[in-house]
Order: sequence, then C-alpha cells, then structure tokens
Amino acid sequence: MLTTLKKEKIVSHEKATYMEVLGANRVIYRVTSAKVTKDKTESNVFGIEAETRIGPVRIKETIDDFSADVKSAVKFAEFLVKYNIKPSLIYNAALCFLRETI
Repeated sequence: MLTTLKKEKIVSHEKATYMEVLGANRVIYRVTSAKVTKDKTESNVFGIEAETRIGPVRIKETIDDFSADVKSAVKFAEFLVKYNIKPSLIYNAALCFLRETI
C-alpha cells in the first residue's frame, strides 16, 4: 500500500538580528528574528547563529527556528556565551539546554 505524505510548506519572509554578543572565545553569537508563514498564518520565530573567523575562513552554524519565544532564545544565547560553545557544537548545546529547561 502506497500513501502520500503531505509536507507543510513554511516560508520565511524577513530575517533580522535581534541581539549580538561577542564571547570570550571570539565567537559571535546572534539571536535572529524572522517572520514565517505556515498554513497562511504568520508568526515570529527566533533563531540562533554562532560565527567565528579564523583568518580568511568563516565558520558559521545556524538554528533558524530555535523557539517561538524570545526569552528562551536569549537564555540559550547566554548559555552559549557562558560555556564558550564553538559553532560546530551548537546542536549538541541545544540538546543540553533543552534537557535542562524541560
């Protein structure tokens, strides 16, 4: 038996930097805000970015839709700064943060 899975389409309209912090490990942490449309309804989502530059090489990791609540996104950015998380470890840090907050 074959079934068709319908995937919901989520469209991002605008993206803006809500907050930016330079950590002690020279990593820039950003909380971003974006408006997304899902099933013809608009809502705001907040994402997290971590970026570092080593010479001409730029390393950047992003979680575009981390939370619908700005407070939890800012707390996560503070968590990243506190523990000097590298961009490559941002997803592991997100899991640890969510484990502590639940």
